[in-house]
Order: sequence, then structure tokens, then C-alpha cells
Amino acid sequence: MKWILKACIYSLFAVLPSLTQANQVTARLIAPVESVVPGETLWFGLSLEIADGWNTYWKNAGSTGLPPTLELNDGETDIQPELLFPVAKTKPFGGDTSLLTYGYMEEVLHPFQVTVPETISGQWSLTGEARWLVCRDICIPESQVVSLSLPVMGSEREARRSPWVQKIDAARAAVPTDFPATVNFAGAQSVWISGLTELNVKDVMPESAGETLGLVQRVESLSDGVLITFDRTLNPADFAVGSWVVGLETGSVRIPFDPNLLVPSAKQQNLSLGLVLLMALAGGLILNLMPCVFPVLSIKALSIAGKASKERHEVQKGAWLYTAGILVTMLVLASIMVGLKAGGAQIGWGFQLQTPWFVGLLVYVFVILGLWLYGWVEFGMALSGVGQNLTEGHSGRAEFFTGVLAVVVATPCTAPFMGVAMGYTLTQPWWITLIVFSALGLGLALPMLIFALRPQLASRLPRPGHWMIRLKQFLAFPILATAIWLLWVLVRQTSSDVVAIMLGGLLLLVFGLWLVKGGSRLSHVLGVLAVIASLSAIPSLSQLTPTPSEQAVVDVDSEPYASSALRAHVDDGRTVFINMTADWCITCKVTEKRLLTTEAVDQLFESYGVIRMTGDWTRYDPLITEYLNAFDRVGVPLYVVNHPGMDPIVLSQFPSFEELEKAIKAKSSL
Repeated sequence: MKWILKACIYSLFAVLPSLTQANQVTARLIAPVESVVPGETLWFGLSLEIADGWNTYWKNAGSTGLPPTLELNDGETDIQPELLFPVAKTKPFGGDTSLLTYGYMEEVLHPFQVTVPETISGQWSLTGEARWLVCRDICIPESQVVSLSLPVMGSEREARRSPWVQKIDAARAAVPTDFPATVNFAGAQSVWISGLTELNVKDVMPESAGETLGLVQRVESLSDGVLITFDRTLNPADFAVGSWVVGLETGSVRIPFDPNLLVPSAKQQNLSLGLVLLMALAGGLILNLMPCVFPVLSIKALSIAGKASKERHEVQKGAWLYTAGILVTMLVLASIMVGLKAGGAQIGWGFQLQTPWFVGLLVYVFVILGLWLYGWVEFGMALSGVGQNLTEGHSGRAEFFTGVLAVVVATPCTAPFMGVAMGYTLTQPWWITLIVFSALGLGLALPMLIFALRPQLASRLPRPGHWMIRLKQFLAFPILATAIWLLWVLVRQTSSDVVAIMLGGLLLLVFGLWLVKGGSRLSHVLGVLAVIASLSAIPSLSQLTPTPSEQAVVDVDSEPYASSALRAHVDDGRTVFINMTADWCITCKVTEKRLLTTEAVDQLFESYGVIRMTGDWTRYDPLITEYLNAFDRVGVPLYVVNHPGMDPIVLSQFPSFEELEKAIKAKSSL
């Protein structure tokens, strides 16, 4: 069927041009310079501006369609340049999801290389014809005569860059780059990509003409790869060995198809919902033993022990309300996660800790809780008894909000089995997420839920006594230790300045609580105001940004890039390795982890006295942009070895150790 569609399209190229009136696509040639030098090779671009609702095609058009072509002549030679194709998108043809195509809408720029003839002088002209197929509900073959004329200069210094150079560089950067991973079929509707982890996959497209996969339905990131499920059944016999392009949240990668790749059989994709629920229940139960939660569990146990002499229904009621507090809070947390996931966020358990102000708030909560456990603070005396109404006293609210507190303090902790269960929820419908979180909550509430089912067990707890006070004081220390750990997390998220802000706020908080303990009304009012003022430090935490040293992900000695320092080192006879990187650059991070921070590279650099310099392009830096443009690059990564008295050696975007070693040893081989 597909070859019949192709044949019909090719025949239309010969018939329809005379019948059509106006093109739906406007083509033009653009150049990176305003003048050329004989013998130089330049990157040009074929720009296609596409009318609304229409599309052109990628190099693999899919079920139907054809990629554009270009034929040129420079006055001496016929040229058929190889067009490069930026990453495309999957699109149903005419709204029919059974016919998937890969292409572009609105605008696309295809880069290509041309070498200026050595013998040219005066004016150099390129003329030719661009052809393409443009489709909406119907397909129309179109063509247009394109041309470009540039003056010829005697040297590169006289040649000036044109305003189009950035656009051409951006198109080149959008062309999929090779990635060290492999892909194979994993099931009737899924494929397994080994070596690609923690990436937001949006699309997958085979490069071989006529091959199509489907619309991505679910992406499951595992420890050593990604499982991608499509909306239709796949037949492996329809696919030739080649490469596939994976479209990501930002950018794309090119991955070889390997039919011999072993697909893991005992992965999360084979987990049943029942097994996941058991894991969530076990994870919640073990969570009670974590230093974050155990003190709260002990508080509840002490409360039950204190009621052991009372009627059983009081013990039962308290246990049920504690369980309800946990379950309601878990469901609220799950609902927030479902909402954020629906908005495109990739989140999991503890996602709140990615927000500095929430971590800062937790530090306050743990410090206050630790002070209360030790007995230094009595909530009944502070803030007009608000705390007592929530987590102390004899009302139902006290039991319910103790359960809420248990979930809040549990967020920094992760128990065994929880990771698998939480990871499973992120690939499932919203209602499964709620069920799994409910199972997690039941596990967390299970020790107290036993007293709801068997209230008579409370009579077997030790009798109230002085030991309860000592145990309560002891439990303050793991809570305060958790606060210290959260403060360290906050420093990693922001900067070391946060220590002064948080300690100052906590000091004001404790001072306010001390004032509240005073006997006078004025002291009480001033104390409440001081406590409120101490909370003003929390909203400012998200505005703090990490310092460069705290942002560095490579644990090596490296100078920040500066052109003056680079020249000084090279003039001094030193070899300098330049690493232009960014935190959002996938290839950069992979290369740094697999190569640049390894012991072998450290020994290599030490042996040859190589100085590392790192340019961080996470935020726009005009100096780094200028350096990238000097090597005709519009983005990172860029790896350059600078030897004294030699031209810089530019490495590939994903260099091997052998390539790096060869570049480092290049000077010694002269």
C-alpha cells in the first residue's frame, strides 16, 4: 500500500505543477556571510516558510509524503547538496491516525554545505530549483527557482557574517546527534531503549523511508533505560536495521536500532497492580521506622498508652482519626502530583523538596517539633494555643492532624519498595496513582490501625510514667538531625547564603517563643510578632541562585572560562582543554560523567600538564557565545584542545577516550 502512495506522489510532480496557481510554501536560499572567499566551505540554508495548516516532510516522510530536494549550479558545476533535517514531529495525515507522517509546520530551515570554487572572482552566484511536497488534506508537489549572489573577497578577514548565521547555526544544532544507546522492540506495542535514562521522551521516528511507529502513549524511565509504549501494535518485520531519532523535551538524539539487544524481562513494565500495592503497603510500613516519622509514631503510641486506662472506644476513635489524617493527606498529595503530571511535569515522591521555600518551611517544622518533644516549647502557651488545638488535646482534630503531621514529616524520607511503587504511578492513569498512594498511607498508618481494629491491645502497653517524658525528649534528637539534613539540602539547592538566612530566622523564632513564655502581656505580643517575622525569610529562599562552584557537576579542578586566561596559559606554553557545557545539555552531562570525570582522563591530563577550563552556558553568557561562534557553533557541547603554537583541535560532540588522548598527545607527536 505504501509503495502505491509513493508512486502516485511521484507522478503528481510531473502533472500538478501546471495546474496549481500559488505555492503553499515559499523557498529561499540564505547564506552565513555577506561575501565569500575562493576555496572556503560554508554552511548555507534552504528556508521553507509553510502556510498555516500545511506541512512539508522529514527525510523519512512516513506513511506518505516525500522529503524536499535541491539542485544548484554555481556557473561552473551542477551541485546536489545533501540537505540536513532538523528534528521533525509525528503528524497524522489528514487527521487519519492510521497514516502517520513525519514533517514540519510553519517553517523549517535545511542546512547544507557548498564549497566556493578556487577560481572564482568578482561575483559568485548559486541558482537552482527546490522541490517539495506540501500536504494538508491533499498533497501538492511544488517547486521554486532559488538563487543567491555574493561578492568574492580576497581574504577571510574581509568576509563579514550575515544576519542569517545564527539561524543556520540553530538549524544545525536542531539536527539529531548520535547518542550511545540502542533500541529494540520490547513487546507488541513497546520498544526498549538501553542507555537512555531520566529524559522526557516526546517522539520516536525511524530514519528508514516509509517506516512508522506510532504516537507515544507512555514513557517509563527505569534504572538503565526507557520503556516507550505506543498507541498501536508494532510488527518488527516491517523495520529494517538503521537508526531511530528520539525527540526530547529540548533537542533530539539519534540511536541505532539493534534487533539483538536483550530486552530486560523482569522490569517494572511487568509489575502487576497487586504487586505494586503490596510494595506500597510495605514501603509505608517501613516508613514508620525512618528518623523523620518514627518520633511522630512514638508520639501517637505514647498518646494511646496514656489512654489505656480509658474506654476502648476512645482508643479506637483516636486510631481511626489518625489513619484518616494520613489517608486524606496522602490523597491530597497524590492529587497535586496528578495535576502537575497532567500539566507536563515529571515528578515523583518528594517533589515538594525541589522547591526551596518548602524545604525551608520543613526546617522550621522539624525544629519546632524537636523543641516541643524536648519540652522546651509547649504549644498551649504559644500562638494562643493554635498548636494545641491541632496536635494536642482530646478533640478529634488532635488525632486527625497528628496523621497529617506524620505525612508531612515523611516527605524527606524514602523507604524500600517505595521507589518502585512511586515510579509505577507516574506511568499509570490518575486513579491508579490515587490507589497506590492510599496503599502507601495504609502502610504508614498500619501500626496505629491495629489499635483501631483491636483497641484492647492498648492495655498491654507499658503504664504511663517518667519513662514517657525521657523517651519523648530522646525523640527530639532524630527530628533535629533531620532539620540539619534539610538545611544541607537547601544549601545545595540555593547557595551558602541560605545558612545565615535560615539560622537568623530560626534564632528569631526561638527568641519569639521565649518571649511568649514571659509573664507580661507585652512580652507575649512581642513574642508572637517575632515568630511571625521569622517566617518572612521563607519566601525569599526561591530567589537565591547557586554560586558557580555549587552548580558545578564535575568533581575536578577546572577554571572558569576567560579568553584572557586562555591566552595567558597558551602563551606560557601550557595545553588547555576547553569544555563548553550547560546544565540543560543532555550530551554534555553524559560526556562529563562517562569520560571527563573518569580517573583515566584525570591521569592523562596530569601526565601532560593539561589545564581544564569550563564555560557554563546554563545562563546566557555573551563571552561563551562569542567563543562558540568562533568555531561555527551555535550551542554546546564544544570540546577544544589548545596547544601552544598549534591550531585549536575541536573534538566531536561525543568524543571517545581515544579521540581525546590523540588530541592531547598531538603536540608531543610533532
